[in-house]
Amino acid sequence: MTRIQKPQILSFIIMILCSFQTIWGQTTKPEKVLRIVYESHPNEWYLEQAKLWKKELDINPNNPTAWYNYYNANRYANYTETIETKPKQERLKKIIEDMSKAIPDTYEYYLLSYWNTHNLDDISLIEKAYAMHPERPDTYYPFIDYYEVRGDQTKAREFYRNLYNSKDIAPWLLSYNYNVLMSLEKNAILFTNGDNDSYPAWMLQNALGIREDVIVINIPLSGTKTFLKNKLMQHGLSVDHETLFQKALTVGANEQKQFSISKFAQELTKTLYETYPERSIYFALTVNENFFNPFKDDLYIVGLAYQYSTKRVDNFAKLKKNLEDNFRLDYITYDWYTEEYPGERNKNTLQMNYVAPMLMLMEHYKTSGDVQKLNKWKDLVLFLAEKAGKKDQILRHINEKGLE
Repeated sequence: MTRIQKPQILSFIIMILCSFQTIWGQTTKPEKVLRIVYESHPNEWYLEQAKLWKKELDINPNNPTAWYNYYNANRYANYTETIETKPKQERLKKIIEDMSKAIPDTYEYYLLSYWNTHNLDDISLIEKAYAMHPERPDTYYPFIDYYEVRGDQTKAREFYRNLYNSKDIAPWLLSYNYNVLMSLEKNAILFTNGDNDSYPAWMLQNALGIREDVIVINIPLSGTKTFLKNKLMQHGLSVDHETLFQKALTVGANEQKQFSISKFAQELTKTLYETYPERSIYFALTVNENFFNPFKDDLYIVGLAYQYSTKRVDNFAKLKKNLEDNFRLDYITYDWYTEEYPGERNKNTLQMNYVAPMLMLMEHYKTSGDVQKLNKWKDLVLFLAEKAGKKDQILRHINEKGLE
């Protein structure tokens, strides 16, 4: 047997430690930090990525990709600390200032500079980024916001078509939003929450002509007078924005009046409901409950949306027809090429919105004695629950309801 000398032992230990460092180092290597609408991570992950990308920038401060990821990591770290808070604003502003010195006149600098301000009155920075890389879809969304606010549907449609051709929105997200639109009656008004329930729906309407009769109102943008005016005017509707704005002012802790987008959305909902009773009003299931909490007892689930009505609605009949006749559900179990798209965690979380209406169908078929259909929907519910890590919780609910 060959005897290992002390220097050899030391080398051997170092080799072993290096091997473990390689294994453990998988968590210390910087990873691409995607926009949170594509993929979300725990807060610790963003904090770690911010540190790792900073190290990359210390080595090479002229790396645009590193700046892009470093900015995103800082933007999404401590996400409960909203983008409007002063400490976060100052951190992000400092990053943009450092970028202006390290990588001026680059796509990443112009794009992130705009993201940091999101000025709906000036898109000159986005125009510069777009001129450098018109094939990159990050710029399409600001253009869409800009032209939607101004009511320029010709230009907006141009970028909706660009967005569709870019394939930037995952197929599963398009299918989900298709089912949201198919949850609604003709000429409906739909309130949405953010990127993943607004842009896909708008794109389906403007690039593919699907459910163009529906007015899709993004709640955060609805406080912008020109956006709401133009969106409603396209369908022959109007509201007194100033009156709604005044009703949405609340008194803050400093005794000063502050605008509340939640209060505005609630006042807008009631006004549209009373003024245009021929148009059904809905909230996507993705909408934050703060926007509709005061009248949650007047909401009826009809699929992937709540219908708002002060009168009783036979929502089960609508729900059943939507799930069994109107929805495209094959994609849930047999989607194609989705491995090319990030966001598996977001996908699984979002698709849990199917579970509540499906459980209602299961209860119906339990009552009617149709075991075959009961089991069909139970299998799909459990498939969705398992993907989202909620199988045990849903199984308990199924057992409590006697739906096993």
